[in-house]
Amino acid sequence: MKIDMVYLYDLYAPLLSERQREILNLLYNEDESLSEISENIGITRQGVRDYIVKSEALLSGFENALHLHKKLTELSEYVDELKELAEKTGADGQLKIKISALKDKLFQQ
Repeated sequence: MKIDMVYLYDLYAPLLSERQREILNLLYNEDESLSEISENIGITRQGVRDYIVKSEALLSGFENALHLHKKLTELSEYVDELKELAEKTGADGQLKIKISALKDKLFQQ
């Protein structure tokens, strides 16, 4: 299963160096090209590419070791099942609100 690098970046960015975070942020969140990133931070386009390849390998390694993406996905599915069950069984509104709040808390950034 190929996991979206942007999602892994959101999960594991604090584990990267400042320079790696800067480059991936420009790539993923600012949608800059390699040439634009290279101009903005003052390294070659190949240097930017090398940072990206190494950083993405680190992100994949973090996920392979920690499995946060997998665990969060499973939690999200479980919370969705709870919400569906609450709706099917006619649970009161307060329970539905708490379940929604739980999902929001788990996945807030």
